Amino acid sequence: MRVATKVAMGTGGTLALLIGALLYQVALVRSLASANRELGAVRIRAAMVSLELRRQLDQIEEYIRKLAVTRDEAYADPVGEARDAFLANLVELEALRVPGPHADEVERLAALWQGFELATAPRPQIAARLLGSGAKEELEKAADSLEALRKQVLAEINATSAAIAHQVSEAAASSDNAERLAIAVVGIGLALAALILLVTVRAINQPLQRLTEATHQVAEGSFAVQIDAPRGDEFEHLAEDFNTMVRRLDELDRLKRGFVSHVSHELKTPLVAMQETNQLLLEETPGPLSAKQRRLLELNLSSSRRLSGMIANLLDLSRIEAGAMEYHLTPRDLRPVVEAAAALFEARARDRGLELEVIVPPTPLVVPADADRITQVMANLLDNAVRYAPSGSLVRVTAAALAALPSNLPRMASARLPRLVRGSALAGVTVEDAGPGVPDEHKERIFEKFYQVTKARRPDGGVGLGLAICREIVEAHRGAVWVADRPGGGSAFTFVLPLAAGLPDWASRTPRQEETEADVES
Repeated sequence: MRVATKVAMGTGGTLALLIGALLYQVALVRSLASANRELGAVRIRAAMVSLELRRQLDQIEEYIRKLAVTRDEAYADPVGEARDAFLANLVELEALRVPGPHADEVERLAALWQGFELATAPRPQIAARLLGSGAKEELEKAADSLEALRKQVLAEINATSAAIAHQVSEAAASSDNAERLAIAVVGIGLALAALILLVTVRAINQPLQRLTEATHQVAEGSFAVQIDAPRGDEFEHLAEDFNTMVRRLDELDRLKRGFVSHVSHELKTPLVAMQETNQLLLEETPGPLSAKQRRLLELNLSSSRRLSGMIANLLDLSRIEAGAMEYHLTPRDLRPVVEAAAALFEARARDRGLELEVIVPPTPLVVPADADRITQVMANLLDNAVRYAPSGSLVRVTAAALAALPSNLPRMASARLPRLVRGSALAGVTVEDAGPGVPDEHKERIFEKFYQVTKARRPDGGVGLGLAICREIVEAHRGAVWVADRPGGGSAFTFVLPLAAGLPDWASRTPRQEETEADVES
């Protein structure tokens, strides 16, 4: 299923739930509004009319008693007015009645009113009936009827009050139900939205994370990575295209490595022959040379040696990338290795007017190392220092034991150290020169393959592989290498290696195994 389809379905479901809840709320509001209208237009009006009926019954009874006591026929008219008003209110009450107990009470009230002797009597006959012969019996009947009507009005009022209370209770219950339902719907909507968001984010984030990790590995130079993507969405096509791209990059990389290795190997033999020929000519084996001829042969020999060095670097790089670089790690005292490497550059430094100083501690610096590879690192660092240092300056080589990582260790170099080495005792070697230095924005990148700060800094035509090979060799020894600014100007290249005393089982473990074990412990 496509990611867009998943998002649309989840969003549509949430919207349908919210729309349903909204429609229910609208219907409930309308029901409450109707109940309020009924309550205001019917129930309350019925209660007011009932109270008016009770007051009119009291008036009828009051005027009948006054008529009987005073025998003044003038009280007959108020009796008739009160009776007519009662009848009008009774008719209105019958019009306001709604099905239920209230309607039954109104019917009983109407029936009792029909049985009241004075209910239908014309006004002129009211006084005659209450003051004529049998007046006493008429008064008693009227009093009994009024009492019955009064009780029925009271019953009707109670029924109306009960109906109002019931309606108010139902409205309150409906409001409570609506509130609970609204809370439930909002809760369900939020939970559903969170679930949809989680599923959607996972559906997008997991493939992106795999793609990011794979892209990082490709950027690091690993072309063996392949991505597995969920079936049926856009990431499947992206993963397929990415895998195809990586396979083609891997093929191109293999072709490049094979070409470089083959060409470098093929060039090495004729270059050695050229160097031997130039050397024989310089030794005047075939015959004497003029000063101009000697100078040209020396330049030719120097150029062929530089070219031979570049070819050797290319071969080393090919072996490193192919994983074929061999290291014979044995306990070595670092001091004689440093001194021997520096001795190789004494004559060259003297020819350029440089002072070469070597400082080593009196106690051994035993590290697990391949002496030839560490000599190669020292040679590359010293070659750069001697090349760029101005005439008359000092090139200093310092070896020392370190209780902790140096304070000028860059973050990137620290991150590349194996975890189990970061807390170990270290041996550090620093090569300092007074040359032009390395700008801050290039301090990390100069250790990348084929990277050069500027072409003008490489008058020998180098290709920028020496420092990259240095880093590969040092990291294979579980160390790190970096460059920092030298106080007073220039550069200070430093590499650190773990002392053998801090790694009792170094011979049986690779840097990769150390990283894995450190991850498990953490």
